[in-house]
Amino acid sequence: MVWETPYFSYAVRELPKGCQLCVRGEKLVLFTTGICPRNCFYCPLSPWRREDVVYANERPVKSVDDIIEEALIQEAKGAGVTGGDPLARLDRTVSYIRALKEAFGRKFHVHLYTTGALATKKNLEKLYDVGLDEIRFHPDLFNPNSKLFKVEIENIKNAFDFDWDIGGEIPSIPGQFERMKWYAEFLDRLGAKFLNVNELEFSEVTLKTMLDMGYEPVSDESSAIRGSLELGLKLLEWGEKNTSLSYHLCTAKLKDAVQLRNRLRRMARKVAKPYMEVTEDGTLRFGIAEYDDLDELYEFLVEEVEVPAEWLYINREKGRIEMPEEVALELAEAIEGDVRFFIVEEYPTFDRMEVERIPLP
Repeated sequence: MVWETPYFSYAVRELPKGCQLCVRGEKLVLFTTGICPRNCFYCPLSPWRREDVVYANERPVKSVDDIIEEALIQEAKGAGVTGGDPLARLDRTVSYIRALKEAFGRKFHVHLYTTGALATKKNLEKLYDVGLDEIRFHPDLFNPNSKLFKVEIENIKNAFDFDWDIGGEIPSIPGQFERMKWYAEFLDRLGAKFLNVNELEFSEVTLKTMLDMGYEPVSDESSAIRGSLELGLKLLEWGEKNTSLSYHLCTAKLKDAVQLRNRLRRMARKVAKPYMEVTEDGTLRFGIAEYDDLDELYEFLVEEVEVPAEWLYINREKGRIEMPEEVALELAEAIEGDVRFFIVEEYPTFDRMEVERIPLP
């Protein structure tokens, strides 16, 4: 039976362990390289992520310590290792998994996405020996005549020499039902545990290509592709009757409204300063004042206006003084001149992306 999860997704049988943690916002996203042997038309990576770069969530990684710190802030219970193809920088990927296991213990669940192109038995053995718990293969399913696809399919078989959870991860591409069925049957014959199907979405990078190929968004407000969700549900209904795999149809709504929000909430609890309000969406809401001379403004607020110093924080990097929202509202009404007051909302992430700015009169 296809059942609707509490996370706006759909499943047959049990969700993979990696998904169970991910939907609760408990998985660190560890991007170990943007290098990949393929160039899929639906790949959403921005140009700067297609380089040989490393990120832990939104944090650029310069050392293993950055990864550990980000996991601590998130209170992560596991990590999803992704790219690019993490096997394109295998030694780096192995060292990061080892560091996470040493820091947080064997129960820290790590799953990894790979094309399969580099999944030789020797490479897989390195991942298994370091403690990888779950591996997900995304072969070039929609280009079955390519030499690379044949290599990927043969390499996937190597994974079954090791005792870990094995599954597939593919997008739901309208018009490709037969190829998706073929892959499900292939995995089932080998004894895989699951197949994850992602609702197809466009990004700024892929929108023009997808439109030129005839794909359409479901609405002006959504990045999901029309027909992808329905095709995914069709595959789940077929798979429940014809295979023993577990299936999870991961929707665009799950990623935006559930997984990201849950991760932000976990991080916000850790990083919020006393003057910040944590919103229902996991953003940080507070007041700010901008002025050319921050030290002069700070001294004026503390000594002349008698604002308690503990209510104020000079953020020199962003050129502002931060404070509780209520204080900013009162000061905006009382102070005239060149001081500019705003209410802002930011993500609690490393890059502190601003999502809203409201000017105060």
